[in-house]
Amino acid sequence: MSRRLNRIADWEGLAGKSNYSATNVAQRCHVSRRQLQRFFVQTKGQSPHYWLNELRQNKALVFMQRGDSVKEVAGQMGYSQASNFSRDFKRYHGVSPSEITPAST
Repeated sequence: MSRRLNRIADWEGLAGKSNYSATNVAQRCHVSRRQLQRFFVQTKGQSPHYWLNELRQNKALVFMQRGDSVKEVAGQMGYSQASNFSRDFKRYHGVSPSEITPAST
């Protein structure tokens, strides 16, 4: 196991800076994608791709509940197209982002 990976404390921050891409995370950590894959399976019990997507979609849900627009959230989550974000959001959450009602404060 890579000592370099064991020293990372803020995986969520690293994920955001890496645009939720396993390839970008591996590059930022100076390890191969395969090393990152082995580390994630051993420490988190899932692939980096699955973990990153889960993190990304849960953050997107929070932003949508906050009342942010689909276009804003798509950009924040690293999507170049709002339509791609909407498709992935619906696939993950079972409803389209526009169906999310902002939480009242």
